[in-house]
Amino acid sequence: MLHEVKQILEKFNSGYDCIFITGRAGTGKSTLLKNFVIEVGEKIAVTAPTGVAALNVYGETLHSFFRIKPGISIEAAKIEAIKMEKTARAAVYKNLQYLIIDEISMVRADLLDCIDMILRTIRKKDIEFGGVKVLMFGDLLQLPPVVENTEKDLLYSKYDSEYFFSSEVIGDLLNSMFPRFGIIELMKVHRQ
Repeated sequence: MLHEVKQILEKFNSGYDCIFITGRAGTGKSTLLKNFVIEVGEKIAVTAPTGVAALNVYGETLHSFFRIKPGISIEAAKIEAIKMEKTARAAVYKNLQYLIIDEISMVRADLLDCIDMILRTIRKKDIEFGGVKVLMFGDLLQLPPVVENTEKDLLYSKYDSEYFFSSEVIGDLLNSMFPRFGIIELMKVHRQ
């Protein structure tokens, strides 16, 4: 798996800001995630959308790590980020080099845009994720994001779908002059 870690770092060093690692069950996504953390070491946040997924990768939930309340809007996320700017948590965000999100298939587009807004605001960098390199792991054939009936109209009035790839931040990365969003698909099944 060290070859894949090297491949990820090379992509980040060549200008990619966000990389999506995908593959069927058993292709080694979780092992690669753990190896990346071991190899890179510091200034990494490991997150996932649910508590169980976060426990599996020794991380935190996205909501807990970013102090996001359920149902928060992007505008409210910016206000919360401004309130957080002088806290110890803000120092964590300012020093962050890599954000890892496991089970990305479950992350809603609006949640990813809230995370982007928080990092831009606290890091005072008006670039995607405030300059933090984002590494996403998941399989889009797994569980989808949860959208409550009361949220559907609002969500679909702004986004093409509930999935992370419909977020504005991913759209910005995909539509930039140079490729800044990469995909690595793991093909070899290591377990049955």
